[in-house]
Amino acid sequence: MKVLYDISVLGGASKNNLNRTGIFRVVENLALGLVTDPEVETFFCAMKEVLSSYQYLKAFSSFSQVPFICSRPLMKIERIKDVVSNKSRQMASCWKIPLKISAEALRFLIKFSQPQSLISNLEGKDIFHSPYLPIPTEIKRKRKVKKFLTVYDLIPLMYPEFFEFRKDHLLTKVVKSIGGGTRVLAISHSTKNDLCTYLPELDPDQVTVTHLAASSLFYPVSNRAVRSNILEKYSIPQKPYLLSLSTLEPRKNIDHTVRCFFKLVQEERLVDLNLVLVGSKGWNYNKIFYELKQYDFSRERVILTGYVADEDLSALYSGAIAFVYPSLYEGFGLPPLEAMQCGVPVITSNTSSLPEVVGDAGILVDPRDGDALCAAMLSLFQDSDRREMLARRSLKRAAEFSWKRCVDETVSAYKKAL
Repeated sequence: MKVLYDISVLGGASKNNLNRTGIFRVVENLALGLVTDPEVETFFCAMKEVLSSYQYLKAFSSFSQVPFICSRPLMKIERIKDVVSNKSRQMASCWKIPLKISAEALRFLIKFSQPQSLISNLEGKDIFHSPYLPIPTEIKRKRKVKKFLTVYDLIPLMYPEFFEFRKDHLLTKVVKSIGGGTRVLAISHSTKNDLCTYLPELDPDQVTVTHLAASSLFYPVSNRAVRSNILEKYSIPQKPYLLSLSTLEPRKNIDHTVRCFFKLVQEERLVDLNLVLVGSKGWNYNKIFYELKQYDFSRERVILTGYVADEDLSALYSGAIAFVYPSLYEGFGLPPLEAMQCGVPVITSNTSSLPEVVGDAGILVDPRDGDALCAAMLSLFQDSDRREMLARRSLKRAAEFSWKRCVDETVSAYKKAL
């Protein structure tokens, strides 16, 4: 089957490594999986960020640098660098780029197009899949092409208070573009249920759940020297610590984590336990720093690392006593799965999709129940046997999720639609 897949997200995020999280990882891993699937002939398009999508592909270490021909009047461009080095040139309506995936020695054709030429590029295609942006009206009118849209969550529509920009959120346009036979890929059963509730006219059979996976970058790091070096790199004391990772914003409930941590430290008189908060500042993070200011010793006990490179995260995860993630709502929740894949016990919320991801491999608590979170943290700090038991369960549970499974479920949904 011939699939036209939009990778605008990859081009947009390639400018800034800080954005290479969440949705970026989903779109990237699915793209890599589709081009190696024997049942799929993959074509890529970029409805937005066309130029930077080229730069993203050029940076792919698995792609060999080979010539390509650009169809353009009075001009023949033979190398990618000729396009990306001159932003002032008008982008061509269509490129054919033969690339090679070194590991697979597989050649395939990739097509980029400007939005106005998407329609012409749909000719002969069976599937159009947008993993982030709304499906254009012109494409929806093409009845012979099956349309797919990935929905990650409905949080901006259900809980707008968790977002800085509440009006005209992109998700509103995405949901409005569902219809006319459009199929939906939801990243969790929780998201599917939310979507079907929000759109009661939507047939649940048109929504397929394709669970995500953690990257292979995340694995147990048993080498103490490696873990110690990473702690030193981010100025983290060589002491036992609880770890939390997320953007610093209200939905992640970090101020609650900080408040419960200090309550635990004071009531139990714990002198050898720290809290490490990994993540960049989002919006309305003032509550977090307000909580930190309530305690004279906060700078010694709570370490804010800011952004941490992906290649350093496994060591940070692996060295933690537990991963704490009492988020108020998630469409899937990749950080807990990443922690589990590193063999770390997880404490997370009993709401939204998180129980679906963690199963019985972690401790689930009401994200607004401070006593429950304190009890869970204290339990894992004091009980090494329980930590080891949950670590084993974490590894077993994480093994049930894989990007191959996600790709297989996606391709199965394509086939069912056809």
